[in-house]
Amino acid sequence: MKKTGTGPTSWHREPLVWMVIAIPAAAVVAGAVMLVLANATWDGLVADDYYRRGLEINRSLARDEEAVRLGVHASLAFPGRGVVEARVSGIDAAGAGGPLTLRFASAGRAGADVEVRLIPGAGDAWRGVLPALPPGKWYVELGNERWRLTAPVWMPVSAGGLVLRASPPGVGS
Repeated sequence: MKKTGTGPTSWHREPLVWMVIAIPAAAVVAGAVMLVLANATWDGLVADDYYRRGLEINRSLARDEEAVRLGVHASLAFPGRGVVEARVSGIDAAGAGGPLTLRFASAGRAGADVEVRLIPGAGDAWRGVLPALPPGKWYVELGNERWRLTAPVWMPVSAGGLVLRASPPGVGS
């Protein structure tokens, strides 16, 4: 209801009124979005078995130290589709301390981790079947119950393959 001249206008025609309404309305919408996200995702900050996991970390560090002591290093090659070949130096198949496991842990997708059991071949070669991995950052772990080698890697790996070297815990990546 607008009067002619300089009289008052309707409240819904005033931009300042809509700005005052928009700010709390945006806060309500943002709060609803945050509530939906909080209920739909799990951050996993505290594990139920945190003590056992802490003991496993100490065990993993001991495996890293054992790899350094043995002087183990390895090169990974991907010669064919779905095949992975590891050449391990510093230890032979008889002294490896059990079968080797190659693990690819995804940096961004918790359920996408892949574990491959490697079978000893001729000399220092170990072979296994690796499913196709999506591109991105992965953490590679090669080892057994006694020792392990770890490294971050971006998939797909270049034609030269990947080299894993033993480094003392706390050094490197």
